Amino acid sequence: MKKRIYLLFVFISILISFSFAQKPRSAGSAIQVDSIIKIDMFLNAFGVESFGFPSIKATINFKTQRSICNVTYYEPQLKSKNYSLSQNELQTISSIFSNFDFKQSKKEYAANTSDQPTSTTTIYTAQGKFQIKDYGLIALPPFDKLYEIVYKLKQNFR
Repeated sequence: MKKRIYLLFVFISILISFSFAQKPRSAGSAIQVDSIIKIDMFLNAFGVESFGFPSIKATINFKTQRSICNVTYYEPQLKSKNYSLSQNELQTISSIFSNFDFKQSKKEYAANTSDQPTSTTTIYTAQGKFQIKDYGLIALPPFDKLYEIVYKLKQNFR
């Protein structure tokens, strides 16, 4: 009888220990959106043979819910400017990355034509740093939407 009670106790203990164990994250699993700490972006217009195409350096800090985007031009007659993203835009960026798998995404994109802008996007998460280089702004979703929100080329191209 004591042996059966002991075995039952051991069996219940094992079940309880398995129920409290966390499932380990697989190597290719998606990063949780709340673990994105910061995004740094740089749109480099060097070599773009178009008058009025901007270079834009952007920092989005999700911990402070603030952003700053610095726009400059190679043409001295065009004035530099700064702008911030709205809270709605920050929420949209968070939502477009909600199920994105950074570890499985491509790290580089390249257009087959010359004289294109290059975007370098660095995403800092609790799990690490992920960088995407995009020559020609041809990256697949969600980066195309990110470019649209942050770079605002319809407003910044002069």
